Amino acid sequence: MADFRIALTADEQEVVNAERHIHPDAHVRRKMLVLWLLHCGLTREKAAGVARVSRSTVQRYVAAYRTGGLDRLRRWGIRGPVSDFVAHTDAIREALTSRPVPTVAEAAEQIEHLTALTRKPTQVRKFLTQELGFRWRRTRAIPCPPKKELPDHIREQKKFLDSQLRPRLDEAVAGRRQVFFVDAAHFVFGTFLCCLWSLARIFVKAASGRQRFNVLGAWNAVTRELLTITNITVVNTDTMCELLRAVATRGLVGPITLVLDNARYQRNAVVIALAQELGIELLFLPSYSPNLNLIERLWRFTQRKAAYGRYHPTFAEFRAAVEDVLDRVSTTHAEKLASLMTLNFQEFDDVSFLAA
Repeated sequence: MADFRIALTADEQEVVNAERHIHPDAHVRRKMLVLWLLHCGLTREKAAGVARVSRSTVQRYVAAYRTGGLDRLRRWGIRGPVSDFVAHTDAIREALTSRPVPTVAEAAEQIEHLTALTRKPTQVRKFLTQELGFRWRRTRAIPCPPKKELPDHIREQKKFLDSQLRPRLDEAVAGRRQVFFVDAAHFVFGTFLCCLWSLARIFVKAASGRQRFNVLGAWNAVTRELLTITNITVVNTDTMCELLRAVATRGLVGPITLVLDNARYQRNAVVIALAQELGIELLFLPSYSPNLNLIERLWRFTQRKAAYGRYHPTFAEFRAAVEDVLDRVSTTHAEKLASLMTLNFQEFDDVSFLAA
């Protein structure tokens, strides 16, 4: 076994650790991964399992490294023709990074315009995934106030998170404060399509109607307790006041903070006066900041469980499905929500943005 232990030099460690992630050739990335795992003390068997290769393949990687170092490892074992795209790797990566495309067909068009090479979508897809490391990823939206520049909005969110929200959450974790995240969800009786693993396309019967089941909720950031006020009419100031009284009657120890957005039914004189009377602090998020409101994740979870890819014949059955998910938040769904409802928040200071 000692025959296959690898001790990389400091310079080699830096190169191998980088190339196992960013080398343009997928085979080389896998070889560097195996080399790194062996350097970290894994056995041949474990390294083979992690890299999803055979034990004999690991042995060949080791032999190549010992024969000619990293250069030999990069060259060894290459089979088959090399794609003509390889000569344009940097240019293609830069073009598709600066102007991402939604389909492989569009990527093929862009590559043809750039390199004059015409290839079928299958070949383009293989090059994008195996050589460039691209993946088909869903985009995400960043809400931003219409009269504010995005960098300013990101800085405002970070300042709020660091100076106001995190200190209160730290107190809550230490048992010196109760912090609830508050928001309303409006579950619309309709059809919610989704992706499913299946042999053929599945059709979901469309529900008829646009009735709404409204849930105003307060999620305890530490105990993961959920308080709800529900109706099928409208969420307004009276609903918010009812939730405030429900929180106050819990007999909680320590100061109570409710983290809210800027909806009118939350931020008005009646609600603010009642909160002061009950000794509850209202902490309003910066506008357009759903990423800082923890309970938003619960609403998306509930929507997936109760509505996505499901047909409910009547509004009553639809409402019962939503209520069933919410009722099982602390039991059946507790394990999944424990990892979903962590006190980590999406920040946008180091993410990729789509160019206009």
